[in-house]
Amino acid sequence: MSNLLILPIVVPFFTAALALLLRDQRRAQRALALVGAAGIFVTGAVLVAVVARGGPLVLEAGGWPAPFGIVLVADLLSAILVTLTGGVGLAAVAFSLATIDSRREGFGYYPLLLILLMGVSGAFLTGDIFNLYVWFEVLLIASFVLLALGSERAQMEGALKYVAMNLIASMLFLVAVGLLYAEVGTLTMADLARVLPQAENPGLMTAIAAMFMVAFGIKAAVVPLHFWLPAAYHTPPPVVSAVFAGLLTKVGVYALLRLFTLVFVGDIGYTHTIVLVASGVTMIIGVLGALAQSEMRRILSFLIVSHIGFAVMGLGLYTPAGLSGAVFYIVEDMIVLTALFLITGIIYQVFPD
Repeated sequence: MSNLLILPIVVPFFTAALALLLRDQRRAQRALALVGAAGIFVTGAVLVAVVARGGPLVLEAGGWPAPFGIVLVADLLSAILVTLTGGVGLAAVAFSLATIDSRREGFGYYPLLLILLMGVSGAFLTGDIFNLYVWFEVLLIASFVLLALGSERAQMEGALKYVAMNLIASMLFLVAVGLLYAEVGTLTMADLARVLPQAENPGLMTAIAAMFMVAFGIKAAVVPLHFWLPAAYHTPPPVVSAVFAGLLTKVGVYALLRLFTLVFVGDIGYTHTIVLVASGVTMIIGVLGALAQSEMRRILSFLIVSHIGFAVMGLGLYTPAGLSGAVFYIVEDMIVLTALFLITGIIYQVFPD
């Protein structure tokens, strides 16, 4: 049954590869995109049922045990998020059939969308920090090309701000990964939770935790690391904005939740207090930014920032009720923000001016 864990990654990968090979056959590309997104959704739903009944699933790729091999893990949270990823993907593909022009389709829109869904699914299912970094890079590449697809000036400006900030986050992430591995000799999250309390240099661990916090804070668009999001999310087609709003920042929040509830819990008076303060500022700045806008997608872009503050505040509080609220808010926000951007897209279709 643990082999189910590979399907949300393998299905979109192979459908994306086939769609890329069939670039000149628009109907085949669309059908493959529907199959890829549906595959993630169905597999995620099965994972939810299996995990709810029998507990977490673990897959050691190639038979190599942790901490030496690639480990995929599904608990109820990750299974639910994978299911929602497939649901967002299905909604996006269905909306794309009616709104994405043939020029974008010819440049590989559907394969890129599937690769993005694969990266999100991989980030939710990975059991080690290095492969989380790998999936973040997959996301960065696919999302950058989707942002820039169309080559309009506003899109290119937004895409450059997006990729510049996310490259900084990636560099911080990689440096933190290297320091962590050099100090404790493992990157598997379960192993880290076991060995970090006995680390010989707790000050270095706190510094490494701060680096991860900044890296994930950029990717989640936590204030003051948020400015790339309003500059980028309003520029691509509404369906692309919907996918980004529903999925990309949630991966950053998910990474914060995972690492700062499982791994970096040795100095919560410092790390989680920073998260709590940043979340409160994020909530306020996001709303104030939205009030200053007049264009619908810019308003929604700032609301994404504000919503991230609500989700991250649960982590900062670090109580059972706070963490439960954060998880619930992430799930709700994935659905609501995707729907809001798709509704915006419908309005633009009906009233293009």
